[in-house]
Amino acid sequence: MRHITHAWAALAALGAGLVHLAVAASAPPLLLIAFLIVGIAEIFWAVLTLARSRYVIPRIYPLLALIPLAVWALGVFSGVGSTVLPPMSLALAAVLGLLSAAFVAVSSRRGSADESTREPSAGRTLVGFLAGAFAMAAIALPALGQTSAGIAASQGPHAHHSTVDVPEGHSGH
Repeated sequence: MRHITHAWAALAALGAGLVHLAVAASAPPLLLIAFLIVGIAEIFWAVLTLARSRYVIPRIYPLLALIPLAVWALGVFSGVGSTVLPPMSLALAAVLGLLSAAFVAVSSRRGSADESTREPSAGRTLVGFLAGAFAMAAIALPALGQTSAGIAASQGPHAHHSTVDVPEGHSGH
């Protein structure tokens, strides 16, 4: 079960990181840098956790997971509008980040008691991993869709049609 919860925490952090990178794309310069650092750090932590099959910096990670909330609050209190900082996207990213932190905190509290348990079969591990991936996608994809980057991506490259005005005497050419 330990590997599955590690994967769930990592997938949640990955989803939060992707949302924070998407928000950074339309943020003012200081918030862009802050959300860029937060998003890259979350993705980096997720990749390391998945690669090592153990939590990276488990004692301080739950505290670090609160940094995106502080960046969001900084943006709100500095007067940045909701079109730049979409509240639904950031709220869903906060849910993912806090879920990830909760998995780490609960696992750290259990300590070595979790180490002695028998690992589930490969089939159960795969089902657990897929369930986590689908749950992360169900939260992260709508959040990504509400960002400026997500809206631009959903409209596609052909969404910006240009029109050409043809002068009156030239319609027959």
